[in-house]
Amino acid sequence: MLLGLQAAHAQLTDDQILQYIAEGAASGKTERQIGNELLQRGVTVDQARQLINAYRVGKLPATLSGVTVNASAATTSPSTLRQASATEKEDLESQPEGGKKVRKGPDDADVTDPLYDEDGNKRIYGMDIFSSAHLSFEPNQNLATPEDYVLGPGDELVVSIWGASEETLKLGISPEGTVKITQVGPVVLSGLTIKEAQARLKSALSKTYSTLRSGASKISLSLGAVRTIQVNVLGEVVSPGTYRLSSFSTVFNALYRAGGVKDIGSLRAVRIMRGGELCATVDVYDYIFHGKAGADISLREGDVIMVPVYGTLVGVTGFVKRPMFYEMKEGESLSDLVAYAGGLADGAWPGEAHVERNNGHENQIHTVAESAWGAFSLRDGDLARVSGSRVDFFTNRVEVQGAVYRPGFFELGGDIATVRQLVEHAGGLLPEAFTARAQLLREKEDRTPEIRAVAIGAIMAGTAADILLRRGDVLVISDKREVESKGDFLIAGYVRNPGNYPYADNTTLEDLILLAGGLAEGASEARVEVARRIDDPSRTQASDTLAQVFSLFVKNGLLEDGAEGFVLKPNDVVSVRRSPTYVEQRNVSIFGEVTFPGQYTLTGKQECVSDLVRRAGGATPNGNVRGAVLIRKIDPYERNVKKAVSSLASRGVVGRDSLIVERMELGDVYTVGLELDKALAKPGSSYDMVLRDGDELIIPPAVTTVSIQGEVLYPNTVQFIEGKTVSYYISQAGGYTDHARRSKVYVVFMNGTVQVGRGVRLEPGAQIVVPARVERDKLSTSEWLAIGTSAASIGTMVATIFSLMKK
Repeated sequence: MLLGLQAAHAQLTDDQILQYIAEGAASGKTERQIGNELLQRGVTVDQARQLINAYRVGKLPATLSGVTVNASAATTSPSTLRQASATEKEDLESQPEGGKKVRKGPDDADVTDPLYDEDGNKRIYGMDIFSSAHLSFEPNQNLATPEDYVLGPGDELVVSIWGASEETLKLGISPEGTVKITQVGPVVLSGLTIKEAQARLKSALSKTYSTLRSGASKISLSLGAVRTIQVNVLGEVVSPGTYRLSSFSTVFNALYRAGGVKDIGSLRAVRIMRGGELCATVDVYDYIFHGKAGADISLREGDVIMVPVYGTLVGVTGFVKRPMFYEMKEGESLSDLVAYAGGLADGAWPGEAHVERNNGHENQIHTVAESAWGAFSLRDGDLARVSGSRVDFFTNRVEVQGAVYRPGFFELGGDIATVRQLVEHAGGLLPEAFTARAQLLREKEDRTPEIRAVAIGAIMAGTAADILLRRGDVLVISDKREVESKGDFLIAGYVRNPGNYPYADNTTLEDLILLAGGLAEGASEARVEVARRIDDPSRTQASDTLAQVFSLFVKNGLLEDGAEGFVLKPNDVVSVRRSPTYVEQRNVSIFGEVTFPGQYTLTGKQECVSDLVRRAGGATPNGNVRGAVLIRKIDPYERNVKKAVSSLASRGVVGRDSLIVERMELGDVYTVGLELDKALAKPGSSYDMVLRDGDELIIPPAVTTVSIQGEVLYPNTVQFIEGKTVSYYISQAGGYTDHARRSKVYVVFMNGTVQVGRGVRLEPGAQIVVPARVERDKLSTSEWLAIGTSAASIGTMVATIFSLMKK
């Protein structure tokens, strides 16, 4: 029946399909939704894509079977063809030529980017494997029945007996999992493999066929009709849902029936859930790259196939055989990526590759030597480029970079022979040019780099001798804010661009500071250190000295009083210290029942909570000082605890207590148990906690109730009465249940502190928790952790309530 419907839909004319697209666009459907619906109606992928593209660019009749379509609106109105998201609109608007992504090739010619298809979508390797018309993954029903095939209701068995007795039986497995045999009765076969079922049938039929018992007759078992199974395909697939498949079906069959994996889906971590537990994880790359048939898992009734979003998607382009995007698994390297791309293409430069990366704030590029490809880990969004080996040498070219009006390449000879002539042809110096010093980069006779300091301001003014240029010279003119990096050293500390810079002869400390963008805010001019390796080949004995350190004074990036430049050597480490008086502002907040709530800047490193309350005008008469909560951001040391616990949980060290460990993990903030009333009564005492940057103090209003939770008959919240004991409030909740652990009753106070015992002195807002009795003699570590987590949760709840109140 289904095949008949598909065949009927496949007869749709182009006009009918275009009418369907127009009506879907008018109702607000996206291109993807319309395309999926057309595929379900029998339209081929190529036909659907071609007609959707024609509709988008307006290449269609003005009237389609009575539906009038404005061709120009189809391309300009965002509601005509699709209701795109902001990201989709930005991508579409940035793609010229009907959505194609292009890049500039030689001679500024437009070259289609091989990483994107003609519609501007990423070309992700393997994504089309389950949507190909020539690869259906249909199970082979003609194979011999495997001995490990598990029988189930709906299967038909063919039992053959030969030898002294001859008989052929066709037995169908009932919904109860049995087959009925004349003179034998029902035999349970569901859940058995073919091999196990044959042994059970032989035993059962031996009662009727005595020759089976003696060995004079033999028995064999095969499948007749095969049952169907029902599986669910969920996650990032084109058409998630429930599917009925042959019992011989595999994960690949199910993914094919679901229309394949979406662009954001993972091909490398497809999970098969069986009985609510993870049965297997399938890596489709094992099949398409290595042909491993074992990567395809046979399915069973009720299996759930989950396709998560990808974790790491990396592009590779340039001189590789198959430039595309590839999904990478944890631990895979740049070497694996190049292998997935088919290896290096003809003309590739095998010495290195470049990896472009966005670190969240800015773009970075990493140049990775081929010997390090196997150790270079990739991140989501990385783009690897493999360059060609084309030689780029010029016999008469010089270059000027930096703060000139027209930087670029120029011909050496004729009107350009000196530094001054080169700058004049480049339009002259910009107003922001740093004229005290420029760098002339050139190659020596042995092609090693050399740097020469140039007094560019004096040369342009005619007060210093001009310098003759050589082939390949590069003149770098810095500005007062930033400079093109051209050094080979390590500079750290308070400079704008700390990091490693390539070595060049005659580089001075001033040059390196300029190349690093100059001194950053907060830098100390009185303390710049240069650490130099101890390397004396003439020594015959070891030395206890690890490095030679020079301490220098700089001002505005130059040595004091114009002293002769300090020339750096290879592997020098320059450290620019922070000024001892430079401190960024540290802010805290106070909210709730105070006179002047809001944000305050700390004035000293030892400012305490009592100081903050005082600066905020003190608590109001309605404020519950005893119930105050301090919310604190987690610092790097505390986050290390979280990482350690997560590592233990991931390796199974915590065993069956892993769920408790997950609740113990710290988030970005946590509550601190605080006794503000004692801190205010004794400022500067141990109760008066020192504040940290980002702290938030909340003083709630007075509360007049007590809540009772846990193993009581009726969890309740009642009025607080001064002097009443824990037992009184438990009686207000109906008393203990039979499972209550009375000796371990604990009380959580509003400030997040916890006390155990029925003799605890209660306060308004407290919560009494009665735990359940367990079989063990004492609480495990995980249960104590759970109690602590509950306490923290109470404090977080109070903080959340008052955060909402302040808004």
